[in-house]
Amino acid sequence: MQRPVPSEVADRILARCFGEPIAYRELRELCDHVGGRTSGAESGAQAEAWALRAFARCGIEQTLADPLTVPVWKRGSLTVEVQGVGAAPIAALAHGFAPEACDIAAPILDVGYGLPADYARLGDLARGAMALCSEAAPEGQRAPHRTEKLAWAVDHGVAGLMIMGSAPGCLPRTGVCHRSGSPIPSVGITREDGERLRRMLEDGLRPTGRIAMTNTITEGTAHNILADIPGCDEPSEIVLAGGHLDSWDVSQGATDNGLGCAIVLQAAHALCGVGRRPRRTIRFALWAAEETGLRGSRAYVAARRDELDSIVGVMNFDMTGDPYGYWTPGRPEPPEMLHGLARQLAPLGMREEFGHTAGLHSDHQPFMLAGVPVVCLSARGTEGGGGAYYHSVGDTFEKVSQPALCRAAAVAAHTLWALADCEQPPYRRMSDAEVTSMIEAAGLKDAIID
Repeated sequence: MQRPVPSEVADRILARCFGEPIAYRELRELCDHVGGRTSGAESGAQAEAWALRAFARCGIEQTLADPLTVPVWKRGSLTVEVQGVGAAPIAALAHGFAPEACDIAAPILDVGYGLPADYARLGDLARGAMALCSEAAPEGQRAPHRTEKLAWAVDHGVAGLMIMGSAPGCLPRTGVCHRSGSPIPSVGITREDGERLRRMLEDGLRPTGRIAMTNTITEGTAHNILADIPGCDEPSEIVLAGGHLDSWDVSQGATDNGLGCAIVLQAAHALCGVGRRPRRTIRFALWAAEETGLRGSRAYVAARRDELDSIVGVMNFDMTGDPYGYWTPGRPEPPEMLHGLARQLAPLGMREEFGHTAGLHSDHQPFMLAGVPVVCLSARGTEGGGGAYYHSVGDTFEKVSQPALCRAAAVAAHTLWALADCEQPPYRRMSDAEVTSMIEAAGLKDAIID
């Protein structure tokens, strides 16, 4: 049986991914010499310069820094504390686009998971309170994004919002809660501080929470970094592989999302060494401003509406761990190509497992909502406990597994080649009606916040 990727191509991909793991060294440079990187700020510009150098070292000559204007939120001072009974400081990080200035004190109220049902149960008690909620969701339910939890909190009149992390280790988490400027202060606090507050409330105490902060919001220019391997027969048809370049300022941004960038770079390095070009163009993208609202990928889609029909498939790598299957949102019938790839890549841990329920909040989203085929990897969590350090100061280089990175890059490179070199694309673009049906089937209709 013919394999989706010919042996001579597969052998060179594997040799480059495992014999020349240059992206791991590039990731080390990004983490140690640039660190936290905010699109539109100086740190973002340093990361973009790194990306252009890295693509050149991978062997790609055709690159583009595609500009976009972005809001730049910069954290300033922050005090979060319990006043009165149980007075103590709380370890916290302001969420992205929290107010530029505020100083609010209010009685702390446990609102459970911070879902509409929790607020309905509490009624008027929530109005004017300092809401405390978990970042998780009840077992079996979709975990809402923090932007949704903030919106529900605002709708119910709370004075401020504290979202407690789910991982132990006394590390608060940041993340965007609003796309432009939140009307109330919102912070991430540690699991340990959150549990202490809940114990106090269970004991019948009513501690007061205070949030005082200053932040700034300005405007800056960021760039999507694009790099092409031109196709030899159908160069206007594109297979796109991307991951976001920006990270939160408090960490090195290693697993989120230096790891995704490294997978893209390693796949690019491997495909540059194949010795021939595929039929279609393979485009690599390191997206700007994902953390503050998918702004880079949104801008790309908005500026290229007329070209979307020519995109054969989009792969997105965001905190991608060790791969084991494929995820094709809204497309429940996997083509024989993906079955064949899973069989061909079984020695790397791939199985014929295919997910298709739509998901949001990463750079595949703008393409998916435009009906463009999305072909991503299903993967185990990042090794070394990296997921526990999500959006915290603990997201550092040593949390990245080099073997898992190389396996993910090898699977990605095989998949990109198969999509770019097959005679007929396995998928077509969805209609607006099909996209709507996909979103409704996944229960995400109310989760899409513009």
